[in-house]
Amino acid sequence: MAATTSLSLLPSSLGFPNERPSSTSQSSSYSCSCSVFFNAGTRLRSHDSFACVTFPSSSSTCSWRFNNRAGTHRFGTTVVAASGDYYATLGVPKSASGKEIKAAYRRLARQYHPDVNKEPGATEKFKEISAAYEVLSDDKKRALYDQYGEAGVKSAVGGQSSAYTTNPFDLFETFFGPSMGGFPGMDQTGFGTSRRSTVSKGDDIRYDITLEFSEAIFGAEKEFELSHLETCEVCLGTGAKVGSKMRICSTCGGRGQVMRTEQTPFGLFSQVSVCPNCGGDGEVISENCRKCSGKGRERVKKNIKVKVPPGVSAGSILRVAGEGDAGPKGGPPGDLYAYLDVQEVPGIQRDGINLLSTVSISYLDAILGSVVKVKTVEGVTDLQIPPGTQPGDVLVLARKGAPKLNKPSIRGDHLFTIKVNIPNRISAKERELLEELSSLSNTNGSRSRTRPRTQPATASKQLLMPCESDDFLFII
Repeated sequence: MAATTSLSLLPSSLGFPNERPSSTSQSSSYSCSCSVFFNAGTRLRSHDSFACVTFPSSSSTCSWRFNNRAGTHRFGTTVVAASGDYYATLGVPKSASGKEIKAAYRRLARQYHPDVNKEPGATEKFKEISAAYEVLSDDKKRALYDQYGEAGVKSAVGGQSSAYTTNPFDLFETFFGPSMGGFPGMDQTGFGTSRRSTVSKGDDIRYDITLEFSEAIFGAEKEFELSHLETCEVCLGTGAKVGSKMRICSTCGGRGQVMRTEQTPFGLFSQVSVCPNCGGDGEVISENCRKCSGKGRERVKKNIKVKVPPGVSAGSILRVAGEGDAGPKGGPPGDLYAYLDVQEVPGIQRDGINLLSTVSISYLDAILGSVVKVKTVEGVTDLQIPPGTQPGDVLVLARKGAPKLNKPSIRGDHLFTIKVNIPNRISAKERELLEELSSLSNTNGSRSRTRPRTQPATASKQLLMPCESDDFLFII
């Protein structure tokens, strides 16, 4: 059975001058080595530029003989290099299917890849294999090659380059297998052959809320207007007009990924990235949705209600699920995070679940005891000052503090630190009464009008008494 052959017909611009030969006895003979086999000799005549083309029987050498034209003297010696057969390069027949071509390419690429095969000529062989697979793996280029030969697809292939012109993902498949170790975005059919199937979640949104002090203690419900992105109701996030069809991305060929390969002094360097044209989807919109202009999302304003639990403090964060921006291509929305700030109240400070305040009383109230009005988170209430209260004493109103977050049954206390006010000047009547009080309490010795020495801290009680020089004496 005769093997199939292909003849590369050169374009008219590359043809030989259509002139008469100066001498029929002179001819130029060119030889090249081809991987083409014939069962019988073949002789072909098809163009005025060729004297004859002869293929010897059962030989891998084909001899091309051209008439020596007069144009040689004008343009110099003509050198013609016969193009190799892409099918023979991959070792497959012309009737081979795409699956057979792919399998042959993988086998040869694994054998001649420069990073694997360090023998001389392996790099050039690998480039030939890649160039052949670039053409035969593409249906359109293969059809042009079958009809016009290498010249028909030379401009499409782009000639020699330092980067691969073949499908780079088939090369990865060759070395690492179809699953590629289970990398994201890859399926069992091969590296990069599936479009990006993962759906991206929308962005989260931050919103700042300022609470009153009482709202932070007892909780509240806050309502505010939020502007965020929502999925388009017309196209449902696709960005395409209803009824229109998506088209395959011309940049990545529908794979959603592109690979750039460069020749470096250390070998071939390849980098895979998401397709910049389709964003990894493998498809692009042919006609945009009019409502969202092809974005798949639109910005809307929405009223949001947030329930603030009791016991929050400044810096607390509340998460509202699903109220962030909608994801692209119909993806799920992000979340809303409400950052809380609490207004301060004069006279009340917070320490965890306890509240702190300072109460100023007169020295007489400290001595005799009293009931004073104090401010709490529940309003004004009475605070009992026991007799003999000392400066710095702390009085407690139980369960008047803040509740514990997420455990409202546990509530702190309101602590009041006592501050005793001592007047700088008193009336004569007050002085007389205080001196009388001082004489009654001075039972352990004569009263001294000089400032006493510092007494040990073991004294049970101390009383400040005025003297004539407006100084105060410590009476033990």
